[in-house]
Amino acid sequence: MITHGKPATIGPALERLEKVAREAGVELLLPDEEVEKHGVGEPESDLTRADVAVVLGGDGTMLRALQRFLGSDVPVIGVNFGRVGFLASIQPNELESGLARVFSGDYRVVQLTTLEVEADGARATAVNDVVVLSSIRGRMIELAWAVGGEDLGIQPCDGMICSTPSGSTAYNL
Repeated sequence: MITHGKPATIGPALERLEKVAREAGVELLLPDEEVEKHGVGEPESDLTRADVAVVLGGDGTMLRALQRFLGSDVPVIGVNFGRVGFLASIQPNELESGLARVFSGDYRVVQLTTLEVEADGARATAVNDVVVLSSIRGRMIELAWAVGGEDLGIQPCDGMICSTPSGSTAYNL
């Protein structure tokens, strides 16, 4: 379970989640920061043991959870406690029924496209978007870029935003 940074907002939802999990015979695994934030449960060091990651929060919390579970086989499901909730599949008023379905195995996994970026020899994977700017304000940069391993050349520019399909949707909302 991953939550956003406002424990007062999530508190009642957390109690609802615990009840649904208990009724379904599901054990909740909590990272250290969630145990500290909410004062519940015991910390779990290996979250990849989870069958599914439940996120209580908005799109930012979903992005952090997706990044955290990237490369694992743990699907991530979100209950929207943010503003837009584009990445969340369950609305707060559907928490019990939605999570009961998830805990019974009634869900479909959607694979999201990611972006691989390399800068200064360091590689990273992005779920939403990548923003590249000069470290010196007002100075142009030259970006070497490729898609699918095919070199597309060098582009002089002020900066660049590359978005995944899900990331580009956020720019339109």
